[in-house]
Amino acid sequence: MYCLKALQQKLRKKWQSGFFHQAWLAQQLCCSSFADQQHIERTAALPFRLPLGKPTDKQLLHDFAVLQDELRQFRTATPGLAEVIVEEQEFQFAKMGRHRLPVALQFLSFDSIARFVGELRLWKQFVLDCQLISMQLPALNPWLSNNYAAVLRYQGKWRPLLAVCRYFLQHPKPALYMRQLDIPGVDTKFIEQHQAILANLLDAVLPETAVDSNVDLRAERGFERRFGLRYPQPMIHFRLLDSQLSRELAGINELALPLDSFCQLDQQMDMQFLDHVFITENKINGLAFPQQKNAMVIFGLGYGIHSLKQVTWLITKQLWYWGDIDSHGFAMLSQLRSYFPTAKSLLMDETTLLQCRDLWGQEPPSSRHKAKVLPCLTEAEQLLFEQLQTDYWTPALRLEQERLPFFVLKKKLTSLF
Repeated sequence: MYCLKALQQKLRKKWQSGFFHQAWLAQQLCCSSFADQQHIERTAALPFRLPLGKPTDKQLLHDFAVLQDELRQFRTATPGLAEVIVEEQEFQFAKMGRHRLPVALQFLSFDSIARFVGELRLWKQFVLDCQLISMQLPALNPWLSNNYAAVLRYQGKWRPLLAVCRYFLQHPKPALYMRQLDIPGVDTKFIEQHQAILANLLDAVLPETAVDSNVDLRAERGFERRFGLRYPQPMIHFRLLDSQLSRELAGINELALPLDSFCQLDQQMDMQFLDHVFITENKINGLAFPQQKNAMVIFGLGYGIHSLKQVTWLITKQLWYWGDIDSHGFAMLSQLRSYFPTAKSLLMDETTLLQCRDLWGQEPPSSRHKAKVLPCLTEAEQLLFEQLQTDYWTPALRLEQERLPFFVLKKKLTSLF
């Protein structure tokens, strides 16, 4: 009951819950100055009272010697606790008579609580960090009041974090690579390693015009895209399958362009004669794709196919997706069709699968797509996908693009046009 160690553990649980950090912040942000520490503590929930409990008559009777020993140790130790008052009260016990016993510890300051639970050094750093944040970027005060845990998590890093915030306030949407940001005391690695907290802070302080709120930070290059930085573009590898089209690009028929440039390809060549765009995952299939009038083939993107949703001129073309007949092939087809609803599949049907039975392989079970339903498949495609997922023909069946005989592709293309 009077064991200081047990009391410390009890109070530490409340400390670790953030109760005192939040109470201190709530009062601090109401004050006109961080320097007015005494005012903060007078208006906060201080003194904080930690009840000790009252022994029963039975405890005193049976454990009198033990309790007396605990009480002596307690009274010896507590005078050394700065800004801590031992609250005592006299009790009349039926069998043990009158005794004056401690009933509570009163803590007069947040420092005294921090010292009691062994967190004084970290507490002082927390106070300094909060002062720094509020003084350097007052606009973060509303954020600060709800994010004590983030202040603790990034102790010792707030000067560079705030320096990055100030830079973006002065240079919104800088259109530079991260490596080009000239922020004293902050290197590229620091920004890369602290993107989550920086995004949180920048969302709080930047004006709406400086943030692309449509970009999910979890998306590829989400930080750079959200806050207007340049980044290495995914490369779009494609071939023009019609010599007439290649004349638009000085006779070049195979190119790899950064995504931004590919998005503007319609400004470099006359797209009115481009009717069909084939998309295939396999690079060799793209390089060997047969010539087709008014067509191009894009290849080698895999799940990077999401990049194509930025290419607005593709909306006006008939898209054909040729992927593996397996769980991921259909997942990528569904993904593409979520951006371009009129996209059609090529050689991803039951007829092709059964025609090439001797070319079947296995999809590694551990890497199979987990979905049971893909939202953007046709009824026939969804049925085939479900049959693959339930091992309708054979366990973990897959038919890879590159296994199909080339004549099968040529025959299919002939039937399309």
